[in-house]
Amino acid sequence: MGKIVLTCVLALVFGVAGAAGAVTVMQDSLRGPQGESGLAGPPGPEGPAGQDGADGVDGARGPSGKAGKAGKAAEVTPTTLNLGIQGCTGRSVQVVTDVTITADQKVKLTKRNVCVVK
Repeated sequence: MGKIVLTCVLALVFGVAGAAGAVTVMQDSLRGPQGESGLAGPPGPEGPAGQDGADGVDGARGPSGKAGKAGKAAEVTPTTLNLGIQGCTGRSVQVVTDVTITADQKVKLTKRNVCVVK
């Protein structure tokens, strides 16, 4: 097992050292002109504004549609609402009349029946 570890360590050391030595020796042949980086440069100056197009000629007016039928007259019915509590002859609705918060931070709603007579 020790021989394998020693072989791996030597290969790693000589591999890194060999690569560094090759770059040092062949430095002149590896160096060349700088190429394009591929990054977009800053935007150029804004060009002159274009000209607006001319409006076209209006077309001929289309034919008129058929007239609709006359509407019905609305029925006038007086609507009176009576809100009360006693003697309900209409519809009874439960309404929240008071809201309180208790000592332990709970909401307490007080409800009351209200009569809506139509």
